[in-house]
Amino acid sequence: MRTMRRFLVAMVLLAAASAAGCGSSQPPPDMPSVRGTFGADPVISMPNGTPPGQLVVRTLIQGHGPVVRPHDYVLFNVQGKVWAGDREVVDSYTNHSPQGLPLRSAIPAWRSLAGQRTGSRVLMVVPPKDAFGPKGNPQANIMGSDTLVFVFDVLGSLQETAHATGTVIPYHPGPGLPSVAWAAHGPKITVPAKATPPAKATPPAKLVRQVLIRGRGRPIQAGQTVVVQDTGVVWRTGKVFDSTWARGFPESFLLGAGQVLPGWENGLGGLPVGSRVLLVIPPTLGYGQAGHAPYVGSKDTLVFVIDIVAAT
Repeated sequence: MRTMRRFLVAMVLLAAASAAGCGSSQPPPDMPSVRGTFGADPVISMPNGTPPGQLVVRTLIQGHGPVVRPHDYVLFNVQGKVWAGDREVVDSYTNHSPQGLPLRSAIPAWRSLAGQRTGSRVLMVVPPKDAFGPKGNPQANIMGSDTLVFVFDVLGSLQETAHATGTVIPYHPGPGLPSVAWAAHGPKITVPAKATPPAKATPPAKLVRQVLIRGRGRPIQAGQTVVVQDTGVVWRTGKVFDSTWARGFPESFLLGAGQVLPGWENGLGGLPVGSRVLLVIPPTLGYGQAGHAPYVGSKDTLVFVIDIVAAT
């Protein structure tokens, strides 16, 4: 809910592998050709003929990383075009913004990334029945008759239940700070109460960052696509309003691009991959005056426990 709406949302809802690849593909004359190395913006050339009526999936550059599983969360770059007219509909390469999604929630064709190795470049020619069907996707300017062509660079994959791994940092919450325990489905955050419940204690006025697990990966930095698990609680009510654990898969965002709350930007940068962190975020670094209806008001302090599970 905190990320900007992108093309990937339309495709889903209706530790990065670095493998050197090279060269260009030489498909039959009736198939698109693709030039460029793994990691570079591919150059897709459309043939003059009509598209095939069935899904075509071809590995153009074979990677050597782990095999993507059907229920993985996958990180990738993608360029996509409409066959007719050679019209581009997505290109994450240009903006250096790799994408992430739970593979089981993707359109049918994209699920064919299962079985590919990270580090691979994959070409897909996708007929309407394996994409959006006869209704197309007006939001993405895709008609119901459009055959789509995608080129993916598979950067990494992880289990949907991925979580922080590293050195546990003992946390003994001081006066007025939340406690954190681990439940069956993610963290349980308890906001401190006043001496006369059910009212909650006064929240801290400034951002609080407490590392609970220090990961062993590289520190994350602006410009990276970061994958996290998180649980968010409203201090005033003590109620959970957001949880990737409840949704069943992590989420990703581009750090430093304004896609997440300022408190996340300030609190996560520089932490190593594998870390778990508690953030107490005042309203000015949260949703601000706009709030986030129906759960978060304009003056609400938020509490998050966030696991940084990958970055690329």
